[in-house]
Amino acid sequence: MVMRITGFSSGLDIDQIVKDLMKAERAPQDKIYQKQQWAEYQRDAYRDINLAMDKFKKSVENLRFQSTFNAYSATSSDSTSFSVKSTSNSIPGNYSVVVDQIAKIANLTSSDAIKSNGSNVKSSDLILSPGETATIKVQSANGEKEITIDDTFTYSRLAKEISNATDETTGKSLGLRAMFDDATSRFVIASKDLGAKQQISLSDISGNIAGLIKDGGDRTSANSLTNPFTVTGEDASVTVNGATVTSSSNNISVYGMNITLLKEDPGVTKTISVKSDSDNVFNSIKSFVEEYNKLIDTVNSKLNEKRYRDYQPLTKEQREALSENEAKLWDEKAKSGVLSRDSLLTETMSQLRTYLSMPVDGIPSNELNSLSKIGITTEYMSLDGKLQINEDKLREAINNNPEQIMNLFTKSGSKDTSTSTASLKDSGIGDRLYEMLKSTITKLNDKAGAPNTAANIDKSVLGKSISEYSTQYNDWIDKLATIESRYYKQFNAMEEAIQKLNNQMSYITSALGG
Repeated sequence: MVMRITGFSSGLDIDQIVKDLMKAERAPQDKIYQKQQWAEYQRDAYRDINLAMDKFKKSVENLRFQSTFNAYSATSSDSTSFSVKSTSNSIPGNYSVVVDQIAKIANLTSSDAIKSNGSNVKSSDLILSPGETATIKVQSANGEKEITIDDTFTYSRLAKEISNATDETTGKSLGLRAMFDDATSRFVIASKDLGAKQQISLSDISGNIAGLIKDGGDRTSANSLTNPFTVTGEDASVTVNGATVTSSSNNISVYGMNITLLKEDPGVTKTISVKSDSDNVFNSIKSFVEEYNKLIDTVNSKLNEKRYRDYQPLTKEQREALSENEAKLWDEKAKSGVLSRDSLLTETMSQLRTYLSMPVDGIPSNELNSLSKIGITTEYMSLDGKLQINEDKLREAINNNPEQIMNLFTKSGSKDTSTSTASLKDSGIGDRLYEMLKSTITKLNDKAGAPNTAANIDKSVLGKSISEYSTQYNDWIDKLATIESRYYKQFNAMEEAIQKLNNQMSYITSALGG
């Protein structure tokens, strides 16, 4: 370590001189720091655009699906009995509905409380007396399993064994759930699935445990269940406009409607009403246009933002010399124009405008094959490329040509790995925009990393640049320390030489009698 002598012999302010010299030496490091800051400004701005693109992509995603353009609504006259949803295949009208039966699981529940010496048992109680064993057979639609019970088994353990039981040959789960209910002291075994194909059979191989589970009562008086006792599930049955439909599920599709049965009410006629619902389609399209216009504002604000070249990113030393408010105002100027005239964003917006204005190939020209034909147009010069809606024209198209509206947005095109205009020209508006936005977000990720990506795992172009600048900056720390040390050594040597010279002059003066 070099001792720093501050001009005792020369009278010079060596610390200030070295500080001024180091300011010049630090210029390359400051330049690297400013480049790193600029790259971080760009990265953050790209990530903000990435978030805006992703938000717009989510609003576009539903436009790819026919369900979005299902211009019908279905209502149930008794929502406690069944619910209903329309599809694109629904036909407007009123439908009579009778819920004859809902689908049920197979369920075996003890017919009485299980007791021991006259008292209700609990799930934690042992089933057998010391030294006893018993074996029961459990069967379901998926197979069968023999379970041997020893004197360590509690009712809860037996329930767990039944729930986990698998077929002895195939290893397939029996598909059962079992429990012991302490509140009622009853054993419950149920199938996991609904329908008449589901069954539970229970029998004793030895002992009387199956009989005890079935009938309850006191085990000492329970009968051995030598013949299997079987319960089965039930299929759902619903009559719609006089036609009866059965199903193992309570979700039934009929006449273009999806009906969920909730409560059976045999002999009682309910009603489903299916009506046109153009508002839902209109609002979906309008929301898409609004989100697109928001994206236009966001991107254009960055593309057209003024660049203040005299306001470079502050170095650490410059920031320390400013007040907090002064530094904030400077940063605003320094960050301005970070994506001005950016080629990636310019190309993206050009593609978006092309995809929005381009007719969908494969749809006849006398049908709704472009947005302009449904009242959605763009005025590039006056509105910076924003979309305008003629609401009357859009509603008319939805009401008069719902199938054509759906086809315009959801038509499937030829797929390849490209997102060029040529490869998507026969895709519907929703699909082509979605694919294009996916590609753009990938490009933004490659350029600046996905939003919230940590710096230590950011492998994007800007992420690598920032990492390289950081390494270069840190390398300069050691270089500058060496340079500063050299300057002080040189000035120390100068001070020592001046001190020697002063001593010699004093000696000569003294020798001459001065």
